[in-house]
Amino acid sequence: MRRQYQPIPIPFKQRLKELRVKALPLLVFCIAGITVIHLWTDKVSSPGLIGEVVAGHSAVSSPKSGYLINFYYDRFDVVQQGQLIGQIMQKDSLVLNAQLDLVRREIDFLRESLDPIIDEQRNILNFEDLKLEQIQARISLARVELQRRQVQTNYNRVADLFERELVSAQEFETIQTELDLLTVQSREMQALIDYLSIRIGEIEEMGGYRDRADRDPLLAAIKVQEQRMETILAESAPVPLYAPISGIISQIWHRQGEYVAEGNSILHIESRDPAFIVGYVRQPFSIQPFTGMEVQVRTRKPGRAFFNSNIEQVGGHIQLLENNLQRPGAMFESGLPVKIHIHNRDEIPLTPGEIVDIVMIP
Repeated sequence: MRRQYQPIPIPFKQRLKELRVKALPLLVFCIAGITVIHLWTDKVSSPGLIGEVVAGHSAVSSPKSGYLINFYYDRFDVVQQGQLIGQIMQKDSLVLNAQLDLVRREIDFLRESLDPIIDEQRNILNFEDLKLEQIQARISLARVELQRRQVQTNYNRVADLFERELVSAQEFETIQTELDLLTVQSREMQALIDYLSIRIGEIEEMGGYRDRADRDPLLAAIKVQEQRMETILAESAPVPLYAPISGIISQIWHRQGEYVAEGNSILHIESRDPAFIVGYVRQPFSIQPFTGMEVQVRTRKPGRAFFNSNIEQVGGHIQLLENNLQRPGAMFESGLPVKIHIHNRDEIPLTPGEIVDIVMIP
């Protein structure tokens, strides 16, 4: 007769030990594998291409050769589009004064040649004398304005130093008094020129000298000197420099008072608003990019924010990548440039020059 044996009961502690030894490692391995796959595909996967956020930028160059005046900007200063940032003085004050002196001497020669004979000629000569006096007044005004601009430049510099307590109050008051005096002289000269213009206009209306100027040699010579003086003043007037775009000054190559040749760059302005993204598809192409293709742009900031966009344009030539866009250890890398539109500017802020990763979605 066979005996019936009762199975030996296994303690719960022993069963838990077997579970820990046999099942737990397999479970941990599966969880770790799933986690690695998720992180690899969502966070660490190699992007299809690398890109750089691009913003507008512009260089301000000198339109004429001359000295840079009224320029008081430095790096990181903010400017607005159309803002006056400086002026180019085309000619030196010594050259301008020499040219004006030459015109003055020729006008004096014309004045000495006046020899009234009869009353009718005397009226004509009075008219010519007023014209000569007007030209001399305009020459004097040009000199005063030239001196006033130079003193104004010194006043701006001294005023800035006075606010920082780097110059004495006496020096500041001296330059301010000189500026006020030149301003008054300029205003009085302009008033005299306006008065002479009115008188000349009345005489021209009464005597009909407008038509006679083409036939009278002396009036014609005076007219030539007027045009010559206007040309000198126009060429010597400061050429204004305006900011072409709104942004921040990133580079300055010339300072106040320096001589700048025509075409030389003075400063560089960079916009703070990103315009688009330029991505580079490295060789070999696993996917051929095309216009309108959907892409996913991923930032490298904490949190790895991303947004979907599309390719606006595809470049026509493969280009060498800059060092900041190349992979570590690579000597020379090239890629096909593509232009990518920026969506959700407010939700995901981007900084011009920022490097982003881009995944093409076929």
